Amino acid sequence: MGMEKTTDEEAVMTENLLDLPPRGLALLHACQPQAREQVEALSDFVMASGLRRPAMNILCNGDFGWDADYLTTLVRKYSQAGRAAQVVFYLTNGPAARHWQTQVMDGFASRIAPEQFRRMILADRQFQQEYQELTGRLSGLVAEIHQAGGQALIVPQLEDNQTDRSFAMLLELTRSALPQDPAIRYGRNPCVGCYPGNEGGLPADCFLEEHHHSAGTDFTLQDGILSNDGCTCAFPEETPAYTPWLPLENFAGVQGRTGRMNSIFLLWNAKYQGLGRTVVPPAKRHYVIPTERERAMLIEFLRKPVDSGW
Repeated sequence: MGMEKTTDEEAVMTENLLDLPPRGLALLHACQPQAREQVEALSDFVMASGLRRPAMNILCNGDFGWDADYLTTLVRKYSQAGRAAQVVFYLTNGPAARHWQTQVMDGFASRIAPEQFRRMILADRQFQQEYQELTGRLSGLVAEIHQAGGQALIVPQLEDNQTDRSFAMLLELTRSALPQDPAIRYGRNPCVGCYPGNEGGLPADCFLEEHHHSAGTDFTLQDGILSNDGCTCAFPEETPAYTPWLPLENFAGVQGRTGRMNSIFLLWNAKYQGLGRTVVPPAKRHYVIPTERERAMLIEFLRKPVDSGW
């Protein structure tokens, strides 16, 4: 039978953690049962990197299912030995809704046209209540994160299709469905130009999330979130089926720049999310198990100082 760690042992582990800016691996699909083995492996890599402030992101609208108990387990894992988990929750799925007519996702609002979503979130009380019920499911997780000294970052829609007016309503509904907790920060991930009518105004009390698809480091993103979501990283000698893609090493400077701007960096990989040349329903995707080489490279990547290249 194993022995529990003593307080002194935990203190030593805490002292050895890397005090780098928050960073981690994208886990949008964490609730999908078929992805469990892979998600466990990826989260183990983040723990093995020894980050004091490990980050992850979760899609919460049901496109990849919903498992609050498992998410609680992940939050506790990311909070071990004095770590301060940084957990990003996306409540709805903007990219899915942009393809609402042919969508294979079945989560909340993923098969509703963006124009209709905007109208309903502004005026349809039943739809507003359904959204708030979805949001309220995070209350227990937020409390868990707060108790462990971490932070919950809540984004009403991943790559949103909102006008500034409809986003303001989303934000109001989100805030009123959750406790007034200092561990919560609210943000916006706009996708201006992705769909007709999309706007990108940022309320004064919100952080900005951007999705970055190049190796360029000329961006300015203070106190926000940056991810390569939409441009997968490739390991050496690998040609991803998903496009666009860039070598993993190309994101080292991006991660460093993000940290210097006091922002969170989340590394996204299409194959880990079961994406390739064709769109497949989440339950039928192949969630690739990372190799030992990928494990070593991802840990090395996450441990890089903010002023370091590859």
